[in-house]
Amino acid sequence: MLDYLKPYQKHCNLPELEKLKAERELWIERPCNQHYHDMLTSLTHLENSNCDLDQNPPQIGNLNDLTSEQKSLLTEQAKQLIPWRKGPFNLFGIEIDAEWRSDHKWERILPYIDDLKGKTVLDIGCNNGYFLFKMAPQQPKLAIGIDPVVHCQAQFDFMQHFAKQPNLYFELFGVEHLSHFKGMFDTIFSMGIIYHHRHPIEQLINIREALKPGGQMILETIGIPGSGSFALFPEDRYAKMNNVWFVPTVECFKNWALRAKFIDVEIIADTPLTVEEQRLTPWCPPPHQSLANFLDPDDPKKTIEGYPAPRRFALSARKKPQNS
Repeated sequence: MLDYLKPYQKHCNLPELEKLKAERELWIERPCNQHYHDMLTSLTHLENSNCDLDQNPPQIGNLNDLTSEQKSLLTEQAKQLIPWRKGPFNLFGIEIDAEWRSDHKWERILPYIDDLKGKTVLDIGCNNGYFLFKMAPQQPKLAIGIDPVVHCQAQFDFMQHFAKQPNLYFELFGVEHLSHFKGMFDTIFSMGIIYHHRHPIEQLINIREALKPGGQMILETIGIPGSGSFALFPEDRYAKMNNVWFVPTVECFKNWALRAKFIDVEIIADTPLTVEEQRLTPWCPPPHQSLANFLDPDDPKKTIEGYPAPRRFALSARKKPQNS
């Protein structure tokens, strides 16, 4: 079941992970998820003449690889997976313009990421695996994305069916399962996750423990403007989200990593979040909502609740090397 993890048994609780995987593999068979199962099992084999994931958007196949009938069928299958939250992708000439221009985030952090060639990598809350596909050209030895959402797994499986990238894996695990990994990963990405959980410091400690000595964490979050080390704790919702707990200033964000005993903590991005980066598209259409719906229509510097509008912060940090 998790044969690809057998070489890493000293660094992960393989029996518990296999038990968890067996339980969660059944999720797609639930009546509410049957349409994912039916669509994925109906996918046909299509040869792609080109897979260039370094492109923007990442390109899987070319338009002239398909007949018009094949393109129509593939387009319909991709639309069955709406909403597409992370992207963009170019699949055999089909432009999947997702809600998030995830390439903006990738371009902000890329200059600061360690070389991933031959490395073990974890992406926490990976959604449909967009960043896994962007990592693939660097040829990591192993790249795992975790997200406990069947819709996200279905989108990943759909893209991977045609991309066929070696050493990329998606598991329906959550951030709470980080404790099953100890000293395993060279690089861990946690992008847009930490504010959705009640215990940010505990999460950072679990990330640190899952890293190899000297390993790198890339951490990204929404944040608020302001000088000083403090975090907003919304009374109920923040930007219409009821699962937002702590929204830090950039100084507070950095201090979280320091208090979790990371070293070499460096802020690598501090940018406003704009409707150019997060917006509705034909691949994430109404009645879904996006950033414009979450901000005060009379003052876009505030959320609909009156809180400061979100910025995006990112930092790089390291686990202390052994014997240092």
